[in-house]
Amino acid sequence: MKSKCSQLLFLLLAIPTLSFSQTSRPAGINLSGVVDWSTELVFTDAFKQAREWTVHEARDGAPWDSGVSIPLQVTGFPLEIPYSNGTQAPQAVRALLLWDLQGHYPSGKYRLMVTGSGRVRLWGAANGTFQCPVDTLVTVNAANGGVVLEIERSVASNPIKAVKFIYPKYVNTWQNQVFTTEFLDFVKDFQTIRFMDWLRTNNSEVKTWAERTPMNHYTQTKNSGVAWEYIIELCNITNKNAWINIPHQANDQYMQELAKLLKEKLNPNLKIYLEYSNEVWNGIFSQHAYAGSAGLALGYSGEPWVRAWKYTAKRSADLFYQFERVFGQSDRLVKVIPCFGVNDWITNELLTYFNDPLYNPQRVKADAIAIAPYFGGAVADQLVTENVVNSISTAQIVARIKAALPESFAWMNAQKAVADKYGLKLLVYEGGSHVVATGANVNNDALTNKLIAANRDAGLQELYCAYSQYWYNTVKGDLFCFFSSHGLPSKWGSWGMKEYMNQTEAPKYKALKACVFSAITTRIQDIKLSVDVSVYPNPTLDGTFLIQHSLNQPTVRLYDALGRQVDAKMVSTNQGEIRVQVHAKGIVLGVLQDEKVMGRFKVLVR
Repeated sequence: MKSKCSQLLFLLLAIPTLSFSQTSRPAGINLSGVVDWSTELVFTDAFKQAREWTVHEARDGAPWDSGVSIPLQVTGFPLEIPYSNGTQAPQAVRALLLWDLQGHYPSGKYRLMVTGSGRVRLWGAANGTFQCPVDTLVTVNAANGGVVLEIERSVASNPIKAVKFIYPKYVNTWQNQVFTTEFLDFVKDFQTIRFMDWLRTNNSEVKTWAERTPMNHYTQTKNSGVAWEYIIELCNITNKNAWINIPHQANDQYMQELAKLLKEKLNPNLKIYLEYSNEVWNGIFSQHAYAGSAGLALGYSGEPWVRAWKYTAKRSADLFYQFERVFGQSDRLVKVIPCFGVNDWITNELLTYFNDPLYNPQRVKADAIAIAPYFGGAVADQLVTENVVNSISTAQIVARIKAALPESFAWMNAQKAVADKYGLKLLVYEGGSHVVATGANVNNDALTNKLIAANRDAGLQELYCAYSQYWYNTVKGDLFCFFSSHGLPSKWGSWGMKEYMNQTEAPKYKALKACVFSAITTRIQDIKLSVDVSVYPNPTLDGTFLIQHSLNQPTVRLYDALGRQVDAKMVSTNQGEIRVQVHAKGIVLGVLQDEKVMGRFKVLVR
């Protein structure tokens, strides 16, 4: 241990003006899926968000997709290009990235890096042919659409094995920053991140641990979802709880291995919300039919949807049990029973099955039920039924959406009664406006345009505020995970809290800032303040420092001089020591707290 003369020791009294608080309105966010057409630009290396390879004949004028399978390295790169299987024409590959974003990504000088021997070509918003290996700057004009990268040649003896396409802002810093600053800034106001779409939960084909996406795969847009290691890294950097969804076909070993990984790598201060799949009750997803068939195979009685509910209860219990085998009876685990938002009778049925030893032989306990009390779901189709699509105004549509709020409130109240009956917390796994057409109405262009205009209307801010205030103040619900982060509107819905990352006038997101994020109420002032905390080195040149303390498994919160939470990564945690890396400059103020005592410190990041 360093001597005290080599440390800066900051006691509570050394920071007399800083007042720390905690939110009384816990909010989470459902992240958009990591795909090439997403306006949520997650990684500093844009190629991590590229579409998987499209294989085509290696000649000009060939059809876009040949459908031929080619051998790949473990990282997903071809073993050789052109590839010939001896019966079909030689094949090459292309990948699309930053596709169909309507210009909502940065133009400028991107850094193209390719290792291995071969040749790549860019076209679309960037142009050029490059002999590999290569490390160069490439001009990208977002006004020209997306970018296509072709591998025209990859030498078998030294094949192309890595491609990076770094956003202009990060060409010199990408090695020290995995996620874009804009993405980190967006998630910082939430307490929990739900990774359902990152994990490609709906219709997942993943069964075994070996089928998960590796962290070193060339793209994170695979149908098996984003690598768990990136989920862990994001939560550690931002100090956010993780709400995770387990593939509906995942076996027990998958659950065990995931539990081990999370216990080893995830910051021990963070909670893990455990949910079996997503909306297994929903017939539009393959997990519903699977659960009904799996229940039948186990001898469960009832209609297919009843068997699906019973199987949901069984696999939820199995999931909780497997995690408890690794974590023990830990308050880090929040064991969630996934329920149907609008029907409290089904919730009662699910909880009845979960508490039945036939489906839960280990008698594990749940902590919460989760619902999706969307509002306005009937509005779109009603406009068609009433034949008013062409005549109705945006203001009139918004008024109809507002009139639908009481229905959602009634669902919340009914589900809260069920949660209270069973002594469980009530959570929202998804929520917000649900103003989207169904069936043949999705192809009504006039309707789509009217719905998009209504979702963009400033009046949505008032509705979202009323909606969230009812949840927190009247229902007194717990965590609310809004759906979803970023996404351009289409006939399939206007789901994003923002349409793109640098949007400033997004009414739904403005509502969160005004009515959820700003609700800081519970002052931390009654805890005994008796602990000295030391920090080394101080100042720190690279943002990494060691906190030495005498608390019992404390939580750590870091803030800048204005009281805003600072993004940080817990590098390591040992008894009496926590090593931290922050992505900030200037004064960083910190709080360590356990059940009985608190300590505060200050560190200068140069």
